[in-house]
Amino acid sequence: MLFKRHYYYEVAGLPDLFLDENRAKVSVAGFREEFRQKLHPDDYALVEVLFLKYDNKNLLNLLLKKDKPWQELANFSRELLEEEIRESDQRIPDYMRQFIEKFKSGERDDNNILWETVLDSYFYEYLLSLDNDFLRNYYSFLLDFTNVATALALREHEMPPANQLIGDNVITQSILRSSARDFGVTQDFAEVEKIIAAWQSATITEREKNLDLIKWQWIDEHTFFEYFTIERLLAFMLQLEIAERWMLLDPETGRSMFDQLLDSLTRDYKLPEEFNLRQIKRS
Repeated sequence: MLFKRHYYYEVAGLPDLFLDENRAKVSVAGFREEFRQKLHPDDYALVEVLFLKYDNKNLLNLLLKKDKPWQELANFSRELLEEEIRESDQRIPDYMRQFIEKFKSGERDDNNILWETVLDSYFYEYLLSLDNDFLRNYYSFLLDFTNVATALALREHEMPPANQLIGDNVITQSILRSSARDFGVTQDFAEVEKIIAAWQSATITEREKNLDLIKWQWIDEHTFFEYFTIERLLAFMLQLEIAERWMLLDPETGRSMFDQLLDSLTRDYKLPEEFNLRQIKRS
């Protein structure tokens, strides 16, 4: 996609929302509503992709009758999902409809594969077909990240990785056949060494934090030259979600992440030389 819309006001105004008197109001849900009102519909559709994981949890909850709390950040209501389960009229993504059909048939390639893993495989196949380069690359990274982390957890408990991995690519194939420390994937997935180092953290909390910081760094590196585009706002939402999660798990870490996000916004907020804020406001 060569053409990119620019959101000067939206990006330029983000740092102000992180001032001490406003920080308590900062939330993923709040920014989602803000973006829904201000972004072009095509760009907001990309924001909605970030929340499909919550729809997946709700869909599994309904199909497996787990009676777990409803994920409020999801895109689709309970009523809509229940209607789609009864009879689809194409109001949900194709991968969800495919999974519902698969679930209703009761057929899996292997009965030892969890339904969650089946849905995740459909989900990532959908994500890796997205037109947006940043999201497609991010989810490709996240797929490999998740599979390596899963493999490390299984290795720790001396369990085989078969039927536990998502999808089928060069990383999963290497994990399945290799007993090497890095599963033989370093050449194809450079972040594996960082993940292994994070896995060796002293506590589970430190491990989780260090794993999230690897994701954070990837996002920073892949949006370094994105200033006012939808990619900058998508990156912001992904990092805000991480920071918000840590505000609940460990407020000190959460505050540190909020500070990093603010530093990133103020550092990256540089208009091209041929523009200045006054010119933008007049246009």
